[in-house]
Amino acid sequence: MTAMGLGALLCAATAWAGVTVVLTPLGPVPAVPGLGLSVQGSLGQPLAAPSVFSATLSLMPVPALSVLSVRAMSASPVLAKTQVAAAEPQAVFAAPLPVLSAGDLVFLDLDCGALCDAIADSTIEQFGVSGPRLSHVGIVELVDGVPFVWEAWPGRGVSRVPLRFFLSRVQGGEGMPGGYYLGRLPSAWRSLGESAAARVKSFAQLPYDDDFAWGSPGAYCSKLVTLAYDGMAAFAPRPMYFGKEGSQTREVWRWYFAARGRSIPDGEPGVSPLGLFLAVQP
Repeated sequence: MTAMGLGALLCAATAWAGVTVVLTPLGPVPAVPGLGLSVQGSLGQPLAAPSVFSATLSLMPVPALSVLSVRAMSASPVLAKTQVAAAEPQAVFAAPLPVLSAGDLVFLDLDCGALCDAIADSTIEQFGVSGPRLSHVGIVELVDGVPFVWEAWPGRGVSRVPLRFFLSRVQGGEGMPGGYYLGRLPSAWRSLGESAAARVKSFAQLPYDDDFAWGSPGAYCSKLVTLAYDGMAAFAPRPMYFGKEGSQTREVWRWYFAARGRSIPDGEPGVSPLGLFLAVQP
């Protein structure tokens, strides 16, 4: 699909590199450049039903994910059946784990293609900073001294994962591009962090909110943190921003929300990994 086209193929959830998506299109499916989709075959050409092609994604790990929702949108919506085999992370985070306290935040600079780039680029522009490029965040809980991270993740919603698994999604180290960043709470917030780490468990199994709608019953990653901190002023939602008109960032968001039957929710309340990161800086 060119910038002038009306089609878009979007991933409503993401998976580890090498996941193969087999789609059976029921109509013409246009190509979508720049969305982290490496295509094998002639995706750029109209496909006659029931042609089958495969596409290899280089995205994020989703444990225990059996179905990846892939939607095709065009001037005449195109339906597609999807089959996905999701892999576990191919490498375990082998470096020594950082020492964390309950309620601390762990931020990731994920490499999941255009969507992660859009999250990072639009929030960097929103806050007028040069970085870091953040697209995911979780909140720490200590269980008998062992660190776990609560997160909201596409496909499985709100759940708890070991810190080592959480960090295995990035290649870089602490404070490095493509790595992870820590939000250690100020000492004055320590009791708040412990309360938040206890409260976040009450949101277990909430569905993932891929519409980023503040009033929805689900949660996305940074919304979960805000809920756990029970509306603390430093983490309060602010009007969302999705990039300048005509920018590539804006186009990615337009495609993303079009696949969900929505227009871009400019100005609606929301939070972001970068916004939370900046809030906990000394």
